[in-house]
Amino acid sequence: MNHPLQLIFVDSNPNDVEEMVSSIKTSGIAVRSRIAQDADDLTTLLNEAQPHIILHALENNEVSLEQTVSTINGRAPEIPIIALTKSSEQDPVAYMQQGATTLVNKNNTEHLNLVVNSTAKTQFHIQELKGAAENCNELENRCQRLMESSRDAICYLHEGMHTYANEKYLEKFGYTNSEELYGLSIMDLVAPDDQSAMKDLLKQFSKSKEAGEKNLTFKKEDDETFSAKFSFNPVSVSGEECVQIVIQSASGGGDTKELEEQLSYLSERDVHTGFYHRRSIMDQLDEAANTAKHGKISQAFIQIDIANFNDIKDKFGIAAIDKVSSNVASTLRDCCTENETLSKLTEESFGVLTSNIDTKFLMAFGANVIKNLGELITTSGSDYISIKPAVGAVKIDQFTSDVPDILNKAKNCCDEAWENDANKIVIYKPNDAQMGEQEKDERWTLKLREAVKENRLALLYQPIISLHGEPGERYQIYTALHNKDNELVPASEFVMRIERTGFGKMLDRWIILNALKKLSELRTKGADMRLFIKLSSNSILDKDLPGWLEAQFKTNNISPSFVCFEIKEQVLISNFKESKILVSALQGMKSEIAIDAFGAGDNPSKILKAIPANYVKICHSLMSDVSDNQENQSAIREIAEALKPMGTKVIAQFIEDADTLSILWSLGINYTQGNFLQPPSEYPNYDFSL
Repeated sequence: MNHPLQLIFVDSNPNDVEEMVSSIKTSGIAVRSRIAQDADDLTTLLNEAQPHIILHALENNEVSLEQTVSTINGRAPEIPIIALTKSSEQDPVAYMQQGATTLVNKNNTEHLNLVVNSTAKTQFHIQELKGAAENCNELENRCQRLMESSRDAICYLHEGMHTYANEKYLEKFGYTNSEELYGLSIMDLVAPDDQSAMKDLLKQFSKSKEAGEKNLTFKKEDDETFSAKFSFNPVSVSGEECVQIVIQSASGGGDTKELEEQLSYLSERDVHTGFYHRRSIMDQLDEAANTAKHGKISQAFIQIDIANFNDIKDKFGIAAIDKVSSNVASTLRDCCTENETLSKLTEESFGVLTSNIDTKFLMAFGANVIKNLGELITTSGSDYISIKPAVGAVKIDQFTSDVPDILNKAKNCCDEAWENDANKIVIYKPNDAQMGEQEKDERWTLKLREAVKENRLALLYQPIISLHGEPGERYQIYTALHNKDNELVPASEFVMRIERTGFGKMLDRWIILNALKKLSELRTKGADMRLFIKLSSNSILDKDLPGWLEAQFKTNNISPSFVCFEIKEQVLISNFKESKILVSALQGMKSEIAIDAFGAGDNPSKILKAIPANYVKICHSLMSDVSDNQENQSAIREIAEALKPMGTKVIAQFIEDADTLSILWSLGINYTQGNFLQPPSEYPNYDFSL
């Protein structure tokens, strides 16, 4: 979002408002809120500044929803009104019929945050569209003035008919009034011998929309003919596709090139400051983001906001805003070098794209901008207007998803700077609330890549213990990350994220490679050890995995029968064809197969008929509170009894207490695993003789 979110709460309970605002801010939205506790307050606040959203409490409120809707409709009907309730039985339809946009339960903060965020985005997009329309109109007017002053004959054609002609065009064809020409076909101004060529040109242009040049013979209003070279270009006028015709005399001359250069300049620039306008800088930001996706951080984007813009506008008017904007632009120009590209984002926001990404430079640049803008004084009559700047910056790196992401991050930094007294630049440093899911996934993948290079990954071992005294040592393999403080971060923190980026395949191979080395070492010393190793969905889709595994077993002199590969039930179902092929290949090597998270579906035994397994591991939902849950006990017993004839053994995991362990004896379970027996450890040192 490109502005702080301005909210008015029509609510007589300040505590409720404080909680809601805190929740909205925590979700990553910059908020400036005000409270109206009665109708007079609402009128006063609306007079001070127009909000983006009104939030109206239905209970214990001196102002009715009908009053709020009436007040807003009389001033700014485009402002959305979100009705708030504490009741779970309210019907939203009735309140939406009264004029509310939607109904939200105050206690459902997640829903409130989503609705506010969605509504705010819609409001900001509407503002951007209005601004774009104003800029477009300004550019069209400027272009019109340039064409009127051009020494070349220029006209616009829509479907071959004249819709505009400048004075030189009228003069060249002998017309005195533009109304005589409007609606007249261009063919009426082409000599008979060249009409066929003009028809072909227009027909081809309607398909290709490609600009070009041509020499033809034209005829004037009195049938006098003349030869001329003309260019044709695609243009849009008031939303209609047109052809721009620019006619030069056959001998050359004219100022077409100069005009085209001016039009090209205007199409990229803000007409008041000469800076790139928003659309042009977005194209450059897009290019920077694409470059950064390949790992090359070469640019940073700095946003400068006039934080007290609304106060200046309300107190001194639009004319003062134009003067302030011009003075700010001049000051920013003095602060920049050829390495910086200046842009005008909105009425109150400017942007700087720089190739210098050094943090010290950004801090110094921001300090200089804040100092110079803080000292800037603009006069309005006898009044003096001072600027309160807020500056934020974001380095465009591989985690930058797109241009809106860059602009949102820069804007959030500006808002943070303003909230902290705007005395220094804030450089974007992500936290969980600000990062999108894709960025979190990619950052975790980068952390894992660095950990592999720096040897900061660790294998963890958790014993799987037979309830019936079967010989041998069985360990479940987990992995964990040693962070920069040498603290262990479990795989549960990142495994789903790296699977979404495809890095799960590489992590699986690292685990398998190191687990086989450890297994070879311990079996050489006489340990009767078997390992259970999980495979991610990325590995299920890895067609090269069986061949790679065979090579690793051979290199480490390990029989595949000493390893059981573990796949989640849902992964098997979601990737059924690939899973069946992989399991067949693993079983062909004599490796064992375990199905993890087993029993969550309606018919858990069905999967075993298609993909036979040596073990199943009971899902967490069935193991939860199993000592007190008779229904779960019955489900586990049914699974054990159904699988016994198949020769499939059952492992009960997540054992956290002695009561659960004692129950499992009677349910037909073969093996147990859990923190009560021993948490995962970096050393396989459990005493299986106990």
